Amino acid sequence: MEHLTQYFLPVSIWFQNTPAWLISLFKGITFLGNTEFYLIIMPALFWSIDATLGIRTGIMLLVSGGLNSILKFAFQWPRPFWVTSRVTNLAEASSFGFPSGHAQNAASIWGLLGNSTPKKWLRALSLTIIFLIGLSRIVLGVHFTHDVLAGWLVGAILLGIFLKVERPLTAWLRKQSLPKQILALLGATSLFLIPAVLIVPPFNPPPVPQSWIAGAGTLIEPYHYEGLLTTTGAFFGLGLGLIFLFHTGDFNARGPIWQRILRYITGLIGVLILYLGLGSIFPDRVDLLSYALRFLRYTLIGLWIAYGAPKLFIWLKLSE
Repeated sequence: MEHLTQYFLPVSIWFQNTPAWLISLFKGITFLGNTEFYLIIMPALFWSIDATLGIRTGIMLLVSGGLNSILKFAFQWPRPFWVTSRVTNLAEASSFGFPSGHAQNAASIWGLLGNSTPKKWLRALSLTIIFLIGLSRIVLGVHFTHDVLAGWLVGAILLGIFLKVERPLTAWLRKQSLPKQILALLGATSLFLIPAVLIVPPFNPPPVPQSWIAGAGTLIEPYHYEGLLTTTGAFFGLGLGLIFLFHTGDFNARGPIWQRILRYITGLIGVLILYLGLGSIFPDRVDLLSYALRFLRYTLIGLWIAYGAPKLFIWLKLSE
């Protein structure tokens, strides 16, 4: 780690001289890799454009996010602005740096979107976005070059595995009974939580090196479980909703444009009620109750996206 840090640190320092107007552009680009952006796009795909593509994108997002949290806990490598005052972070970043979650998610999700279209210009656009999102993390001072390169590699491997196992795994799940499907979902969710708990104790993590805190100029909490509970809770809720939807009747995203727009607005209102409403009620501390309630909050959001909203659309005659 030390060798890579020293090797790529001059690159991070050099990008600190990027002009202000270009920094603003890269801040916009990095938003294309934010979880918030994907949580806006994925429901739009599912509810209003292509239900199957929306499901695939959502699953890829949550699997990639959960895996990235485990890898960050496993390596525990710093960000550039933690190790030197010569690098200033121009974007929010509190978790460990390796591998880059933005680069990994970009390679897996935008790679999936590019793979899902036969149009060459859309595939080229996807590759361009993948590159720019990764570059933006270096320019904004929140990742070393090796963080981004590793993120791209992990995302590409994850995409390859997903494309290989998607059809046979889906076919196998469809043949199982409802209890077995839910049991399989619980097992898949535990594959994210158990390794993380074994690597980093959730309520008694090791201390953060004082040199990193001094470099960041503020208290950093890279051992926080917030990101992992968000992705695993949403993964469990989304999976549960898809199981229920499969057993009670499928949903399609077709229809006139006014129906598609109304579906998205109605569904997004439900997401905001759960996200903001429960977020204002549930505590946000480092204890078992807060962690359990965070998992529940995002489980309900995932369940709403995959099952609650589609059923409401059908009841309101906004979809078949």
